[in-house]
Amino acid sequence: MSPNRTTDTPHEPDDPDIAEAMRARREELGLSVREVAARAGVSEQTWRNYEAGRTQVRGDKQIGVWEALAWEPPTAWDGLADLAAMLQGGGPMSEDLGDLEDYLGSMEEEAAQAAADLPIPDWDDIPTVLSEVYSPRLARMLGEDAARCFALGTFLFDMSVAEDLEGLAELPRGTHLGQLDETHIGTTLPQLWLTRYDYEFVFQLRGTARDLSLRLVGAVPAANEPLVRNVADALVLHDIFNLGGVIADSRGADIDEARWEGWVDALSGRDQPAHALIAMGLVPPADAPEHFDNWFQPLPSPFIPDWDGVGSGSGTTTASGPADGTVTPLRRSH
Repeated sequence: MSPNRTTDTPHEPDDPDIAEAMRARREELGLSVREVAARAGVSEQTWRNYEAGRTQVRGDKQIGVWEALAWEPPTAWDGLADLAAMLQGGGPMSEDLGDLEDYLGSMEEEAAQAAADLPIPDWDDIPTVLSEVYSPRLARMLGEDAARCFALGTFLFDMSVAEDLEGLAELPRGTHLGQLDETHIGTTLPQLWLTRYDYEFVFQLRGTARDLSLRLVGAVPAANEPLVRNVADALVLHDIFNLGGVIADSRGADIDEARWEGWVDALSGRDQPAHALIAMGLVPPADAPEHFDNWFQPLPSPFIPDWDGVGSGSGTTTASGPADGTVTPLRRSH
């Protein structure tokens, strides 16, 4: 726990006195509006709106705002830890479960509940609420579902990384993800190098995810420009679509593994290294791109996506190929 972190009184975004509490906490920490806004990753005007009670902290900003105030995250984010355990296939095997089928059924129910508890926007609201990581280019290229899945996965990935960084920062230098009580990323990356996943590495991964988002959302890639330029890009892109796909599907969207894997292939190539790396049991040669020491080095022959590929971006779809360019209406379950 951070030295200034307070756990005396929990604070929630919808508390009646949250605006007053935010202002009092900022003053207690001796921070100006400019300083606290910079820490939280919002504009000064947005922060002034928070303290004036004109604006409630939206879901994708809550972790940054609460961290800037050295508060424990809102209780709604507790669902992330439960979800991470489900995605990892974790959780204790209860003696009350009579057989494997009952156990798996229980896991699915817990995963669905954890996903439902996360304060994420409705599927149709993602382009607006998560506009900073929603890519119209991706929507035109692979379809609206792909763009929303990427935005949702990026949001969850960044939040998961933020929690890992906080946990690592509170432990001695050299601590790795395997030593944390809960970590999603530490279990999705190849276990071969688990002891190498320290604070600096995780910090680099966060930068990788944000760079991918910036290049898909704000930039206009050249015709011969790759999206996945190194193995780290491939791993992060794969996990972003994995997270987004799992949560979207649990909320009623028809996005199974085949669909989001198809989008990953369309952006990084069918032979992209993430697939093999995640299940890797042997140590690759020291000069191979797949070796941990080379994950941030340029790939010798990066895959070039079809940036000019354009989907219709509307209507109902039953297709599941990588060029699926239509929207699957979300079946509301909550």
